[in-house]
Amino acid sequence: MAAVGGAAADETGRYVMLDAHGAVVTDRSRRVCTRDTVTGLEWEVKTHDGGLRDRRWTYTPYDGNPATNGGYAGYRDGTSGNCVRAAMAGGSCNTEAYVAAVNAAGLCGHADWRLPSYVELAAIARDTTGDPPDATALAFPDTEEGWYWTAVARVGATSFSRVVLLPPRARPQFYDGSYLVLVVREP
Repeated sequence: MAAVGGAAADETGRYVMLDAHGAVVTDRSRRVCTRDTVTGLEWEVKTHDGGLRDRRWTYTPYDGNPATNGGYAGYRDGTSGNCVRAAMAGGSCNTEAYVAAVNAAGLCGHADWRLPSYVELAAIARDTTGDPPDATALAFPDTEEGWYWTAVARVGATSFSRVVLLPPRARPQFYDGSYLVLVVREP
């Protein structure tokens, strides 16, 4: 681990590991979030324990806020998606319910998590299949290969959620309209 501004960072200096309270840690086993020192954004680190933030859970796109949904709320889902429904508002595996559950849990000491923009998510979509793995793969160790939802984007007269394939050479996996999620926040 290298030091970046007094904080422990990966060998490239790009990513800093954070614990459940948002404090910088050097022990990878205590990492819950990752701070990107280039963009300043903090990202959740997925788990593989079957809990709320498990890497395999999928969600449908839903944003009930007319100010941010581009005129299309999406759908709350009744049967699509695969998640811990008991932890979701209305038992629905949708992106809004996931963000709300993560915020209610106070991930890394914060309650302002959101879906990333297409540009933010694409910035971390690096090739994580190399040997040895690059810094991005080390910063996001339990990230599932597949498509990830982004926040609603406006392109011309159309507004829609987009998906990004992580890592770029991953095998696309389709889940009847539900995809993976990775949340982000701005400190």
